[in-house]
Amino acid sequence: MEPTPDRVLTAWAADCAEHVLAQFPDFADDAAQTAIAAARAWAVDGEDLDACRDAAYAAHLSARELAEAGYHAVANAVRAASNAAASADDSALAEAGADYALEAISGNSAPCEFQHNLEAERRWQWEQLPASQRGQVFEAEPPEPGAAACAI
Repeated sequence: MEPTPDRVLTAWAADCAEHVLAQFPDFADDAAQTAIAAARAWAVDGEDLDACRDAAYAAHLSARELAEAGYHAVANAVRAASNAAASADDSALAEAGADYALEAISGNSAPCEFQHNLEAERRWQWEQLPASQRGQVFEAEPPEPGAAACAI
């Protein structure tokens, strides 16, 4: 089956990437920001697919460098941006980008907040996606997140 693009899913993937990158304010990544911008631009007008491809590749390389330096959680956040841009070619990569966002959250969460943070992020992702497209990505509506178990 031929991969198909979907502007709504690409825009959603860009939102997911931007949301998770905000969890890492000390790791501003120009390649990730460029990938998000390219994905959003393509989602608006469907033009300049080459810019998405180039931005996805650059973000992929940046994520690899971050992972090799030991910054695995932020590398996954950058991978989310890379997949958002790449989803202009294949909408299945939008879901992959959202999954990378979850991996970034899991890698950046303390054990006592791990489950809550994952549930909250997945619920946020659900809420950002138009109802008409949720069935393409989600098997069921994610539950509201439970309370974090951290005692402060």
